[in-house]
Amino acid sequence: MAFDANQRRRALRRFMAGAGLNVAQWETLSGLGDGTLRKFLDDPTGAKTLTDKTYAKLAAGAARKTGRPVGVAELQGESPDESSAGSGGVPIGDIAGNVAPAFDAPARPMIGHMLQDVPLYGTAMGGDGNGEFEMNGTVIDHVARPPGIMGRGDVFALNVVGDSMWPWRKPNSLIYVERDRAPSVNDHVVVEFRPIAGSSVRQTVVKLLVGISLKTLKLAQYRPAKEFDVDRKTVFRVYRVLEWDELMKGGR
Repeated sequence: MAFDANQRRRALRRFMAGAGLNVAQWETLSGLGDGTLRKFLDDPTGAKTLTDKTYAKLAAGAARKTGRPVGVAELQGESPDESSAGSGGVPIGDIAGNVAPAFDAPARPMIGHMLQDVPLYGTAMGGDGNGEFEMNGTVIDHVARPPGIMGRGDVFALNVVGDSMWPWRKPNSLIYVERDRAPSVNDHVVVEFRPIAGSSVRQTVVKLLVGISLKTLKLAQYRPAKEFDVDRKTVFRVYRVLEWDELMKGGR
């Protein structure tokens, strides 16, 4: 397969989303310094590349995080069948039974022991039906409060609309969103747009934030994989989505 830097960036972001990794964590696990991975992912020119040695370090770091072998081809988006197998053709379903918690891992709280007090806001489909929705402002339920957000009043929950962010989140799955912390590049975000002329509806999308400039935000989705720019003048607010490791371990 011919080298395609943008394809490799998308593949790395997909892997991070699926593994619950952020850039800083992956660089640390891989023994990388000087922001090597972040510079590659955020390169506005598209000219930067990663060496084979760097990919090997990333694969080793990814294996430490996931508890399974991770090949360079998987990280480059060149695996023959990423949906059914990992490196070496091992079916994902066969790996799950061989994974055990680390000996010093804290006990995971039972969901029945968590407070059920995080507001879940209702949503309504909108736009072209491809992941656009409206946060209607109505609290329709309260959901579990994981330990990572104990005592926080700035967090609310939503159900994902559409399948544009699969496999990071499947349709109707739960996400936790924070109001007070500004998102950074490579965070998943909820973007709320200003109403168009003659309407009071603020269309909203859940995407990956891959770039920020004075005039635009660059967003990405996984299904179908694509990146696109939005004019910041059209944006009402951007919220940061909390990842599961932050929710369960107390933040990053």
